[in-house]
Amino acid sequence: MENNKGYWIYSILTIIFFVCLFAFGGWLIYDLVLKLADKDFSNNTVIQALITLIVTVFIGGYFSKRLEFGNNKKLELYKIQTAISLKLIDLSSEYYRNFDNKTIKSLLIFESSKVKLYFKDEVLVELNRFIETKKEKDLINNFNQLMDKLKSNIK
Repeated sequence: MENNKGYWIYSILTIIFFVCLFAFGGWLIYDLVLKLADKDFSNNTVIQALITLIVTVFIGGYFSKRLEFGNNKKLELYKIQTAISLKLIDLSSEYYRNFDNKTIKSLLIFESSKVKLYFKDEVLVELNRFIETKKEKDLINNFNQLMDKLKSNIK
């Protein structure tokens, strides 16, 4: 078992430092408000404007980070969906050319688990319909429907 005393001491010192820094910032704001209220400015408008500015900065920072996080999440989802769609297009095109190939069919079934996670159920239904096609003449119709569903999800 390792000795973690150094880690705990460092963590406690870091927490104490940040609490002191936060308290110092609070004291500065408190002192500023008192000086503005007592001496030069007896008007409450300046105090209200200062408090509004501080609150706006904190709330604006919070919402901008939240919006940035949401946009990054959507961008990553789009990248994943595009990668899966391109792989499905490659596999389904190869399956269309080699209708009796069991390896490609098993790869398409393997990719269907990713489709279930990242796409709507309509895409999974079209993929299953394409995989379960028995006749070669129905294959082109199911292939085109699958491509249309994939295309609508990428846009």
